Amino acid sequence: MMALPSKQAIEFIIFDCDGVLVDSEPISNRVFCEALNKAGVAITLAELFEHYVGLSLEQGLAIINQKYGVLLGPDFLTEYKTARDAALALEIKAITGVEALIRHLTLPFCVASNSEAGKVEKMLGLTGLLPYFAGRIFSAADLGKPKPAPDIYLKIAAEFDVNPAACLVIEDTATGVRAGAAAGMQVIGYSATTSEQALIAAGAVQVFKAMSEIQKVILKGSTHV
Repeated sequence: MMALPSKQAIEFIIFDCDGVLVDSEPISNRVFCEALNKAGVAITLAELFEHYVGLSLEQGLAIINQKYGVLLGPDFLTEYKTARDAALALEIKAITGVEALIRHLTLPFCVASNSEAGKVEKMLGLTGLLPYFAGRIFSAADLGKPKPAPDIYLKIAAEFDVNPAACLVIEDTATGVRAGAAAGMQVIGYSATTSEQALIAAGAVQVFKAMSEIQKVILKGSTHV
């Protein structure tokens, strides 16, 4: 297993949430697609995964409103979130292998998501991961500058007084990878919902298909990857 190319020792690890810690992406996007179709937007689930995964809900909705010439307002959002949360409560699971990775970490870590902090907390609670991240949940949506803007990552670096170059980010979308790279952090990709090529093109230094592979790399080079 190759070590990550780096000029700086890793001191801090930042996880994305949707698609990295929990398998919420297929569930949320399925419900979103159904809600959009019901509202008259002829979009497929494959299109959502290709173009919208990784964006905040508000970002995606703004693009859809413009592209399809519709105006999906507060009522649509309320109904969608209600249906989404009900589906998540029934179906959501932790990503295979991620709890084992977290339990073996010796470095400090947190989660940085484009989702609202309340949604992140609820999903982590449903999957049993919340105790690991209590008090360390950061929301780019709540900050008002969602990924691919690097602001949430820079905020975390400042809050924990760590050099951005010493942070390792784990992301599963090109949007998230671009945010981490723009913050000057080292980013590795988890290719569950996005192609390896797209993650590398966005700035990932390496891409893995399984959390067990990421765990091996991090533990092998936890002080200097």
